[in-house]
Amino acid sequence: MITLETYKIGDIKPPLEIKKLPDPPPLTVSGILKWAGPSIILGTLSVGGFEAYHAGYVGAQGFVGIFWLYWVSAFFQLFLNTEIARWTMATGETVLQGFMRLSPSKFWAWFSSIFCWIQVAWPAWITGAAAGAAVLFGIGTWEQWSIVALVLVWILFAASKYVYKTLEWVMYACFVVANVGITIFTILMTTPECISDVARGWLAVGTIPAGISIAAIGPFLLQPAGGFWNFWHTYWVREKGMGMGAYFGRVTGLAFKPEDIRRSGYIVDWRDPNEIRKFHQWMRLNWITMIIFFVLIGGIWFTFFASLAGYTAAKVYGLTVPSGWRIAVIIAEIFGKVWGPIAFSLFGIVIAASLFDSQFSIYDGIARMWTDTIYIEHPKVTGRRPYRFWYFVMLGALVTYGVCCIPLGTPYFIWLIANWLGTLSQPYITLLLIYMNRKYLPKPIRPKWYHVAFNVVWAMVLITYFIIWTLLEPPRLGI
Repeated sequence: MITLETYKIGDIKPPLEIKKLPDPPPLTVSGILKWAGPSIILGTLSVGGFEAYHAGYVGAQGFVGIFWLYWVSAFFQLFLNTEIARWTMATGETVLQGFMRLSPSKFWAWFSSIFCWIQVAWPAWITGAAAGAAVLFGIGTWEQWSIVALVLVWILFAASKYVYKTLEWVMYACFVVANVGITIFTILMTTPECISDVARGWLAVGTIPAGISIAAIGPFLLQPAGGFWNFWHTYWVREKGMGMGAYFGRVTGLAFKPEDIRRSGYIVDWRDPNEIRKFHQWMRLNWITMIIFFVLIGGIWFTFFASLAGYTAAKVYGLTVPSGWRIAVIIAEIFGKVWGPIAFSLFGIVIAASLFDSQFSIYDGIARMWTDTIYIEHPKVTGRRPYRFWYFVMLGALVTYGVCCIPLGTPYFIWLIANWLGTLSQPYITLLLIYMNRKYLPKPIRPKWYHVAFNVVWAMVLITYFIIWTLLEPPRLGI
């Protein structure tokens, strides 16, 4: 009889089996590109509401001096996502599974899943994209576009061989279209003077422009992603097979055989120097891909040009730029007047890509969280049904919920609510994760003190701002 070596982790749940890490890929250009999927998904997710809804609007109001806060937030988020990847690559478990190892039993899983649903299940991104698409293309109503887009999420994933691979390819395509499109179109419409003004604003560290509201500043603290958007990085790291995630099955489409997804993970053999070396190589790979695709391209690059487009629309063309999805129509009209109807339609495609893609990854992330909660915490309820079954049940529930929410309209208000709640959800995730990584992971793979410090400091900033935002200028209808 073989006795497996185990490592006790957390307050409850069985210990983890000690297992050898898969060999990490070389840190070459081809190696980085091959394993960049999770970071590109997160980077494409960041090319979403803030960039399409908010950045251009704030730029058009002349508040370009606040954009330095964007890259400060991106710096701190890099450390948060590093800790998310650390747990999953060290154990193969999702961060939510890690939360389940903390007492009281079942509380953290249900609290996190419900909190996540409340914050981001509203279809603000896809209704905004649909509203813009309906106006830009002149076909159908925004309600019809929204329903088709939401149902398409379920159909595409159900028809996939692997859900993650489909999500990765959708996000890759939107990543390219959105970034290349916004760059080309903004350069065509702007002037050197506008570029200089906006660039100075991005570098004006510490500046708070006169007249800017608390609500306008708030979303900057959650960029490029924010709250539970960062949290889902744990699922995509595992589905990609990074670190210990390689030992777990993946969610398949309904036409293919379901794979087994374990309810418990493994742990790196921290006593073996070679295993520690491999683990740090996996961590460096995640770090590099996050910097390139999440922070620099998906975050700073796209947002700079979105802010420049809004600023140019107001200063050069004298247009009053509204908040929300309507800004896309205003900017598209500029291209239509200068370059003709083809340019008008092409810019519409760019904006649609930057918003439609978000709902795919958002619904994938929420469905996985709820599936984790039901499948792992309640095995007697799930019975012999595979993980995949519950994933598609939850995805169907999300799509149905989204369709029912469409009549709410005012997607910018819904998006602003999500950001307001994000200033509370992100510190909640951060502090629990840091506690878990620092206390329970073996010492050689725990986060360094400065990783802990950066995460805790930004969590305190967000909690403070949530209180200020709530007391002085809570989100309201009509904006």
